[in-house]
Amino acid sequence: MIFVYKTWDKFCYKLYNTGKISVRARDVLEGKCKNDYIVLKHDVETAVKKAYKIAKIESKYGHKGSYYIQAYLLNSKKNLALLHKMQQLGHEITYHHDVMDFSGGDIDKAKQEYESNVLKFQEECFEIITVCQHGNPVIERKGYYSNRDFFRNKLIAETYFTHADIMVNFPEKAQTEYLYFSDAGKKFKLIYDPINNDIVNSSEKDKPYKSLNVLFEEIDGNNAIISMHPHRWGGSILVGFFKTIFFKIVKRIVKLLIKVPIMKKFFSKYYYLAKKI
Repeated sequence: MIFVYKTWDKFCYKLYNTGKISVRARDVLEGKCKNDYIVLKHDVETAVKKAYKIAKIESKYGHKGSYYIQAYLLNSKKNLALLHKMQQLGHEITYHHDVMDFSGGDIDKAKQEYESNVLKFQEECFEIITVCQHGNPVIERKGYYSNRDFFRNKLIAETYFTHADIMVNFPEKAQTEYLYFSDAGKKFKLIYDPINNDIVNSSEKDKPYKSLNVLFEEIDGNNAIISMHPHRWGGSILVGFFKTIFFKIVKRIVKLLIKVPIMKKFFSKYYYLAKKI
């Protein structure tokens, strides 16, 4: 599958044409929709411009998406202007956190970082209702599994009881079940166990799709969250084709290199580079 805007446009139109209008994750959490809903979820780790293009495509067909934004992106006035435009279109603008990786697993430092960044969002009138952790696939962790461990902490969950992390406590809080699809790895897949797959590797049970048309058939009659990374999408089929090849080559090389301890430490230190591809 080539990740170009035209593909997403066709998919959004197909949803609209069959009466499936995407809602925000916060709408599900707040009990506004319980059955036969679709959430278009977006992890924005860089390139807010691309997220804005995706947001406009969705808005054209009446869809409202949930956009999880890394906090450092709020430091740019240009980014903020685009994010406010996205919010005006009806989309949810909220926090894509990686506070456990930031703190090296120190829950107190993670809490301080989370509080500081939540305040940044609130100062820009972005209400925090749902959040989503960032995966950071190449980082070396000791004493914790992933950024999901932040909301797995009982004290944190009680402190931020009005927040729901999509990858931790959202199903329980929203009292709902759904299929979870992701474009992680440059291929849409039905994720077998999205809540616990950082603890128990169940990736061999994930179901890949060759196209969004095939995925569309899967969501018929089901609740679904469809997660994608806007920075991996673009306007050119040719550029998209070569970017996909480049992504796969880099991924294979990194998988080999992190088997070497010194290289694993290097990639762990500079894990943020993964956001660029």
